[in-house]
Amino acid sequence: MKKIGIAISVTFLVLVDGISALGFLVKDREFSENENRYLASAPGFTIADFMSGDFQENLESYLNDQIWLRDGWITIKTAVQKACGDTDIGGAYVGRDGYDFEKILPEDVDDALVERNIQAVSDYFAYCTKTLEPSRVSFLLVPTSGLVLKDKLPKNAILFDQQAYLDRVRTAMDKYNFISPEDILVEHSDEEVYYHTDHHWTTRGAFLTYSLWCDATGHVFAGEEAYQSIQMSDSFRGSLYSKILDYDSVYDTIEIMKPLDEDTDFKYSVTADGEELDGVYQDEFLSKKDKYAYFFGGNYKEVHIEVQRPSNMEKRNLLVIKDSFANSFVPFIISEYDNIYMVDLRYNNDNMGSYLEEHEITDVLVLYNVSNFISDKNIFKLSRGL
Repeated sequence: MKKIGIAISVTFLVLVDGISALGFLVKDREFSENENRYLASAPGFTIADFMSGDFQENLESYLNDQIWLRDGWITIKTAVQKACGDTDIGGAYVGRDGYDFEKILPEDVDDALVERNIQAVSDYFAYCTKTLEPSRVSFLLVPTSGLVLKDKLPKNAILFDQQAYLDRVRTAMDKYNFISPEDILVEHSDEEVYYHTDHHWTTRGAFLTYSLWCDATGHVFAGEEAYQSIQMSDSFRGSLYSKILDYDSVYDTIEIMKPLDEDTDFKYSVTADGEELDGVYQDEFLSKKDKYAYFFGGNYKEVHIEVQRPSNMEKRNLLVIKDSFANSFVPFIISEYDNIYMVDLRYNNDNMGSYLEEHEITDVLVLYNVSNFISDKNIFKLSRGL
């Protein structure tokens, strides 16, 4: 028995050493399409970095990122964990019916940051309503799938108290249009309103919320029968899959909702960071890993949508302060405005007070997912310089 144990140990060490050696022989990868991030490169050695521990830390990151067949080893590790009944894998939860969930613990939430973000939006809305009616200013806060699909969560999953933050923002925005689609998404939760393997909502979820937005802002919702659903891909595995790398994960579909009445589908142009796009939907991403980037091609500092509407319509220009959840929502509201400006504060440092006058903004929409809103350290820019 002792000899068998020694043999197993030696085999394991040889295997590990062999994998490590192959990692040094194989050319380093710069970018992981699966994880949608740049991988660590070999760190340069300095005495100062070595003494501070930075070199050791950077070396560990480099070795972890550049290990030979890294994705394959993670997939094997996940399979072993699932076989042992583990549902907390790779910083995400493996739930029921093929759903994976973001793992955001109570201790992950910085309450001071949350208060700062709420105050920034409140201050900005107060500034906006010096010239705009309060009804023209809206905050759409989208719950995560962990709240809407909580019956799909694994047993004993621990998440932050999302409902408390929704209620907190609702109270702070009582003078303005606060739109929380929680109820309508829960009501239709069996209609795949969130992707199984990605943290975003689906086009279905965004469409249901669009009907709610129409009611809250005085726009006319034509009804579901006025649209046709078109499937663009059936092979999407998103951000949560990238964390877990479960070979048995389901494939999600990417869909769009197209108006049947061509008279309500106005022509428009789209410019992203000064470069003209060929529309809202970017077909090239349907053959890539990050298929959610099919909507606008991802995130930018600024996106401008210019719409050719009849001259007898009231001129309206919308400013959308947003995260990536807005990318699949905005296509529904294009025909309601002459210009839509989508600003992502992670990349944009413009003075948002001056922005209102410069672009003759008539309506403002702040649209975030709850988890992004409470963790984004850039929202303070909204009220800076007011």
